[in-house]
Amino acid sequence: MSAAVETSAAPPTRTLTAAATANTTQARAVVPADPGPIQSAILAAQAYIYGYPLMEYQRVRQTVGTLNTLYSLTSFANPDVDPIWLAIGGGKRPNVDTFYSLAELDLSEGPVVLSIPDMGDRYFSFQLTDPYTNVSAYIGSRTTGSGPGTYAITWEGGPPVDIPGAQTIRVPYSSMLALGRTLAGDEADQQTAIALMEQYTLTPTGGTVSPVIPIPEPGIGYLDSISAAMALNPPPAIDAPTLAAIAQIGVGPGLTVADADLSLLSTLAADLAVRVTAALLPLLTTVTQYVSAFNNSGWATPPAAIGDYGTDYLLRAGVAEVGLVANTPEEAVYSAGLLGANRFPLAGFGTGSYVLHFAPGEAPPVGAFWSVTVYGSDGRLVPNGQQRYAVSSSRPDELVTRPDGSIDIIFAPRDPGDPGANWLKVPAGGGFEAYLRMYVPDESVLDGTWTAPPIERRWFF
Repeated sequence: MSAAVETSAAPPTRTLTAAATANTTQARAVVPADPGPIQSAILAAQAYIYGYPLMEYQRVRQTVGTLNTLYSLTSFANPDVDPIWLAIGGGKRPNVDTFYSLAELDLSEGPVVLSIPDMGDRYFSFQLTDPYTNVSAYIGSRTTGSGPGTYAITWEGGPPVDIPGAQTIRVPYSSMLALGRTLAGDEADQQTAIALMEQYTLTPTGGTVSPVIPIPEPGIGYLDSISAAMALNPPPAIDAPTLAAIAQIGVGPGLTVADADLSLLSTLAADLAVRVTAALLPLLTTVTQYVSAFNNSGWATPPAAIGDYGTDYLLRAGVAEVGLVANTPEEAVYSAGLLGANRFPLAGFGTGSYVLHFAPGEAPPVGAFWSVTVYGSDGRLVPNGQQRYAVSSSRPDELVTRPDGSIDIIFAPRDPGDPGANWLKVPAGGGFEAYLRMYVPDESVLDGTWTAPPIERRWFF
C-alpha cells in the first residue's frame, strides 16, 4: 500500500465560517412541519444512533485535552487507573500485547508530521480515525513498512504545505484521532519497545483549534450537541438521505431542535426516545454479539464493514459502545469467545474447565501475531498470581506446544496441572470471555476459510 492514501473530496473547514452559516440558513429553510410524536420519536432514536459515535469521539477529544501531542503508555493498559486507556476503550478489554500511543490531531492550519525510527521486525501501527469513527489510513509495518520514516498527515482541505522528505498521508477531516499500537513481549522486550517509542515524534506545522462541544446526558439536549459536532465535522455525502430525515426534528449541521418548532408532545416523545435508545444500545450490542457467537461455534465474529461502516449506522454505534477505535479487518480481527461448543455462556463454575484446542498446523494464520486474552464478564482482566492474562504467539518462550505441534489453552479457576497446556485463570463461580486477536490476518481468516475451533467444556477432579 502506498504511503499516500487518496480519499474523497475534502469537507469544508471545521470552524463556523460564512459558508457554514449559509448552510445553516439553507437547512433551516427546508425543515418541514412538526412530524408528530410517533415519527419524532422514531427520528430521535435514529439521530441518536447516527450521532453516538461522533459524540464518543468528542468525549475522547476532551479527555485527551491537548491537541497535536502524542501520549504513549509505557506499560500495558490499566483499565482502572490510566486516563489515556479510559479515553480509548472506556476501561474495558485492554489488550496485553501492545503499548498504546494516542494523539488527537488538528490539521486545520497545517499537517502534523509523525516520525518513526527503524522498527526492525517489530509490529506497530498508527491508526488514523475520523470523527465518524471510520478508519482513513494506517501508518505501520503492514502498510508503510518497518524502516525509519517521516509522514505528513495532511487534511485535504487544509493549506498546501511541502514537508521535505516526508510521505504524505491524506485524510478527509481536519480533526483526526491517531492511535498507535507497538508490540511488546517480556520485560526485556518491553524496555526495547519503550526505547523505540521514545523516538516517536509528532510535530505540528500550524496552530490548533479546540472547540468544546458539551456532551449532556441522553435527552433532547443530546441531539443539539450532535448537530454542533456535525457542524464542525460535516457528514459525508453518502449520509444525505439520513440527514434529510433527521432534519425534520432539527438535527443536522447548523440546526437545533428548536428550529423544528415541535409541539410539546413531539418534543417529549423525542426526549424519551433518546433516553430509551441510550439505555437499550448496550443491551442491543450484547444481544447482537451473542447471536453472532451462537451462529459461529461460540465466537462473535466482526462484520467485514467494521472500521469502514458506510451507512451501517447501527453497527457503527455498537462498535463505539464496545470499543471505540476498532481496526479494519485487514489490520486486525478480534473474535470474542462468548459461548462454549454447547452454545452455553462460558462460566468458571465447579471443577470444570474449558479447552481451546488448535490442532497441529491450525494455529491462527497471521502475518504479525495472534493472542488469546481472558476477561471477566465485566470486561476486566482476571487477577491471578502468575500475572498471565493472555497466550500469544509474540511470546514464543511462554507459549507451550505439545509434542505433536498442537496448542491447548485451558480456561479454569484453578491450575489444571497439565504442563503441556497453557493455563489462563478465569473467575471462580462467574462468567468470562476469551478474545482472540489476529493482527495482519491471513486471507483465509478474512474470507472465512479458517475459523477458530469451538471452546470445549471438560471436567477434571
